[in-house]
Amino acid sequence: MLRHRLAALFEPRSLLVLSSRELPVVRTPPALLEGRIAVVRIGGDGRWQMPRRLDFLEDGQRLDMALLCLDPASLPAALDALKTHRPRALVLLPHSTPAADPIETRAYCQSWGRMNDCLVLGPGALGVQRPHLGLSLGLDPNGAPVGRVALVAQSRMVAAAVLDWAGDIQLGFSAVVSAGDADGVTVADILEYLSMDPRTDSIVLYLEEADSSRRFTSALMAAASVKPVILLKAGRSDSNPAADAVFDALVRRTGAVRIRFFVQLFSALKVLVHAKRQRGRRIALFSNGYGAAHLALDVIGGGPVSRADLSSQTQRDLAAVLEPGAALGNPVISHAPLDPARLQQALGVLANDTNVDGVLVLIAPDALSDMDGAAEALARFSEASSKPIMSCFLGDASMRSQRHRLDAVGLPAFRTPESAANAFGILASYQYNQTLAQQTLPPEMLSRPPRLDEARALLNDAIMSGRSDLDPASCRWLLDCFHVPIRPDDQPVPDAAREHVPMAVHVRQDVRFGPYMRFGPGGDAARLASPHREIELPPLNNYLARQLIQRGKFWSRVLERDLSPAAFEQLREALERISEIVSELPGIRTLTIDPLWWDDTSLYAGDIRVGLDPGYDGERPENRAYRHMAIHPYPRRLVRPMIRKDGQEWLLRPIRPEDAVLLQEFVRDLSDESRYMRFVSMLRELTPRMLARYTRIDYDREVALVATAQVPNPENRGLLRERIVGFAHYLRNADGQGAEYALVIADDWQRRGVGAALMRSLVDVARRQGLGYIEGIVLATNRPMLGLMTSLGMRNDPDEADPGMRRLWMRLDA
Repeated sequence: MLRHRLAALFEPRSLLVLSSRELPVVRTPPALLEGRIAVVRIGGDGRWQMPRRLDFLEDGQRLDMALLCLDPASLPAALDALKTHRPRALVLLPHSTPAADPIETRAYCQSWGRMNDCLVLGPGALGVQRPHLGLSLGLDPNGAPVGRVALVAQSRMVAAAVLDWAGDIQLGFSAVVSAGDADGVTVADILEYLSMDPRTDSIVLYLEEADSSRRFTSALMAAASVKPVILLKAGRSDSNPAADAVFDALVRRTGAVRIRFFVQLFSALKVLVHAKRQRGRRIALFSNGYGAAHLALDVIGGGPVSRADLSSQTQRDLAAVLEPGAALGNPVISHAPLDPARLQQALGVLANDTNVDGVLVLIAPDALSDMDGAAEALARFSEASSKPIMSCFLGDASMRSQRHRLDAVGLPAFRTPESAANAFGILASYQYNQTLAQQTLPPEMLSRPPRLDEARALLNDAIMSGRSDLDPASCRWLLDCFHVPIRPDDQPVPDAAREHVPMAVHVRQDVRFGPYMRFGPGGDAARLASPHREIELPPLNNYLARQLIQRGKFWSRVLERDLSPAAFEQLREALERISEIVSELPGIRTLTIDPLWWDDTSLYAGDIRVGLDPGYDGERPENRAYRHMAIHPYPRRLVRPMIRKDGQEWLLRPIRPEDAVLLQEFVRDLSDESRYMRFVSMLRELTPRMLARYTRIDYDREVALVATAQVPNPENRGLLRERIVGFAHYLRNADGQGAEYALVIADDWQRRGVGAALMRSLVDVARRQGLGYIEGIVLATNRPMLGLMTSLGMRNDPDEADPGMRRLWMRLDA
């Protein structure tokens, strides 16, 4: 099996150390590198002698990693000497002597890496730690404890601080690495590796600068689809506040969670690593005093979670459990000394309320209460509860043991009410963002497909004429080509519409992440609102368009009360269609509809403006993988109705996140033989992580195709429903040049031409994405699959690693 190209960085099999000081990896070599480390000491006079040959390397074999800690002035000579051993990865640790010109030193090292096909981390990198391997490639003599969280930081100082603080909450790590800028080992590179790392269950990411939009987006989306990703980004821009809002929108769409402050980092880690995930926003609070509850409510107000309305039955049940005079609303306040049994009963009542999605327990020090007993009762209750329970044991020294006890059993425990309430908000944001990440455009166009050729001709003519914007008539024509349900600005606006607060839709460009859409109040009312709150990245579907409308205060304060259902649906469709304009016409730089008036039945444009990109060359976006956008749209061009050899109709289309249930049914319905031929095991269903990996596809980098057919549904009076009858997928190989495919067909649809059609489409997409080859490993006894692939022009070679398998492959760049 091919090694990932970052394996030399995270799991090196050979190492050369050039340093003026003793490093941890030299003092206690891990088993992974036993007998395969060469150490070159730098003397007091700054001299060293690079060995011409490393005994543990065979002739022609490359060194996996070189680890350097030396005066920056000596780097050119050291790197020149290293060429002999051709390292795959180079880690440059900080040195007590600063570089005379840090920018020039970094540029030199990165240029050396490109010229020598070597990954470069640094200069000034924290290094790399893999605690489960005993690997500490840095200056820290202690090393991180073993755990399941990966820490990736663009600042070695922040990474060092996180490691220092993690001891207090008994947090361990699967990997720790400080990432450089876009010229070296990038954040995107590391995220791609960690998304497939079996030792990593969640990822903490500290950013100071995001690298190229599509690459970073793709990697973040791939990682967040299979494991929680917590992101802390520094560096807000006062001169361009929209940039931060656009980045927020991007993070939401990938399914990751962005936190604002360093102090929130451990709250996020606690809840996403350990806590059960709530399915709603409604929180019940239980406390032994009003103060802590009010502090928590101050955080909850206006945030992603809300205070639950307790049912009358719940309040009666609480009255039977708690002392007379206890507050039975929400928050529930008990002033009596805490009794572990009574506490457990009260929490059970709260958790059983259908209006409650999670319970927050806030306990302040009380000399009359059994705090250890309360913590034990809370731990037992949390383990049995199906809903998330979080706690706050206020204080420090006297309450630390209770917090550690609860953390140990997976019940997040916090020191302050604010951090505990914020933790519930993080959980709610995670669920919301995961829902956004699963949104994709439907396989069919909206009710009326746009007149794309007409719209493209309109734009190209204007750009070729040297115009920087469209005239009013052309703006109206453009919206008509996409059937945007807005009355044009050359028609009078009814007086009834002008009585409402106007709306506005803006399309603008971010330097890094391309076009984004902004919705909010228009006209003079826009001066009273934050212009950067309601932002979304195209493409939009029905759900995303609704969220763009309903997420902000303009909805809750004005539109929710006044906007009629008919006008709402027109607004939602208008946003979808404007999103389609943005996706299909890269030549548009800006689009503004402001003010946008409305009455009970229609939308009216007060003014329409469209700005153009004079440098646009007219190339269709699908031929460039929609590079002008941060998120690749659903590839509708791959949707094709097909006919089986016997005349049975079926549909070939790219897979979507909502196909997870259908894909699971498909795998369960396979015969044991088909399942074994595909998975080389008796796997009867896909794990949740596998389902996410196969259905949440970034179509810029890979593809998954399904064959579907309409079949009777016995559970719904025989009405037709969709069924997956074939699945084809490829993942890029570690070398970045090729991909490994997988193909499986339902037993009752085999030998009908479906597999051949899926594979031809798969190969065509791989060729369009610039891959050099495609390959698959097939059981030597799977004669039908061997015959199919050779009929498609693939070579059939032995698999060097396993004589029972065959390698079927094809060059795509011939």
